[in-house]
Amino acid sequence: MTVPTMLMALCLVGQSETPIPLDATKQLFLDDYLIATSENVTRQVHALEKHPANPVLRATEPWEGGVAILYGSVLRDGDKYRAWYHAAGNVGYAESDDGIRWTKPRLGIVEVEGEDTNLVIRREAAEGEPGFLPDFYEVFGVHRDDRDPDPSRRYKMGFLSLDRDYRGPREDPFHRGQRRGLGVAASPDGVHWKLVDSWATEAICDGGTHWTFDPQREKYLLYGRTKHVAAGLMEAWGENQWVDRYFWGRSVARAESADFVHWDVTDPGKAPVVMTADADDPPGTEIYSLQVFPYESVYIGLVQAFHNQPDTCHLDLQLAVSRDSVHFTRVGDRRPFIPIGPVASWDRFNNSVANNPPIPVGDELRFYYGGRTSRHSPYQGQDKGEPGGGIGLGTIRRDRFVSLSASFDGGRIVTKPLKLQGGRLHLNAKADFGRIVVEALDADGRFVARSKPIREDGLDVAVAWEEGNVEDLRSPVVLRITIQNALLFALWCS
Repeated sequence: MTVPTMLMALCLVGQSETPIPLDATKQLFLDDYLIATSENVTRQVHALEKHPANPVLRATEPWEGGVAILYGSVLRDGDKYRAWYHAAGNVGYAESDDGIRWTKPRLGIVEVEGEDTNLVIRREAAEGEPGFLPDFYEVFGVHRDDRDPDPSRRYKMGFLSLDRDYRGPREDPFHRGQRRGLGVAASPDGVHWKLVDSWATEAICDGGTHWTFDPQREKYLLYGRTKHVAAGLMEAWGENQWVDRYFWGRSVARAESADFVHWDVTDPGKAPVVMTADADDPPGTEIYSLQVFPYESVYIGLVQAFHNQPDTCHLDLQLAVSRDSVHFTRVGDRRPFIPIGPVASWDRFNNSVANNPPIPVGDELRFYYGGRTSRHSPYQGQDKGEPGGGIGLGTIRRDRFVSLSASFDGGRIVTKPLKLQGGRLHLNAKADFGRIVVEALDADGRFVARSKPIREDGLDVAVAWEEGNVEDLRSPVVLRITIQNALLFALWCS
């Protein structure tokens, strides 16, 4: 974009848009919400850094079936980390002081072949036996609910309820002869569980269901599996025998609840779809699950993408973003945020993510995820893998999901009109081997102020103005940010 064209765009933007308040809530650049125009700038997904001790939790006991999978949760609860995970269909429990070295306490609840275990739920338990939940098939996750006045319901577990021999009005439309839904159990301590409702909602139909609590709405948001094929998708993908035979249309639907028990959508197959494969995905791709959490100014989604092709069958985690928790956009070029591992790694083919949001630890965000050395079916290649895997973690520095970047030739963005609500502008940026310069312009594109060049790597870099009239920053301004061999992650004002 030439300089005259950019100035013309500045004037048009300034005259046509209501200023966006820029306050202490950080604006991340996962989408173009703040951006009016950009030139020579790349949006880059920053994959998390996997911990060298991975997998930090793996199957060591015979009742775990050889693989501990993170269909479940890892919570920081007081001075302990606590994990609930899938162990051969059961729910295993583990504890840690640091989230890296884990123990599996024998709980005195479930015995297997006469031996005490760390299991809290056992799929094969009969009614009346320890660890029994009616219709339990697979754990979704656990959360601590301090809003519930009943201390016996301090912890809530969501799980897949499954009746494989059902005939009645609640039959699942995608699994004929079955009843499927969200089961809810409660516990005072996260260890001893009692059923609350086997069928809290039947709007979801399979594993990989996630939820989050949205403090802005004061509601739980549920994101669970459904089946959906977007209009025109099959035509866009073209003729493909593999897709015609194996594409199931896994997608994600949404429901919400004030108490985690009573949901706004309960009928089978009726929840609105919020994430599904589209024509920008390779043929056969399915959206296996979506884990969402509020973060600063946005809702961030971890999209479990099932790459369902005959010779590349694997699951990784991509990023998505939403401003309303309903409409999601996948970020950048859909490069994985939690990629599968290379040859010789424990997370070779099949990654899943914890049900809960990332855990802040100092200046880092800690993501727990599961990995497997076996592929998801179907697959017709030779490199099938073998059963194995575990639970690991990865980290990013705070706010650093995605950057806007440019090399030494320079790039720039021009924001929409902003109302700076505070005395100081802040950046999360890496510019220690380059520089970032911020200019403030009025609605007509006239110069207001220019910053000193920023030449540091920091999670909170205060912008210092060296030219112009700082008093004029109280009026709505447009920011023109020039980036040279640097990364820009977030912007806010305090």
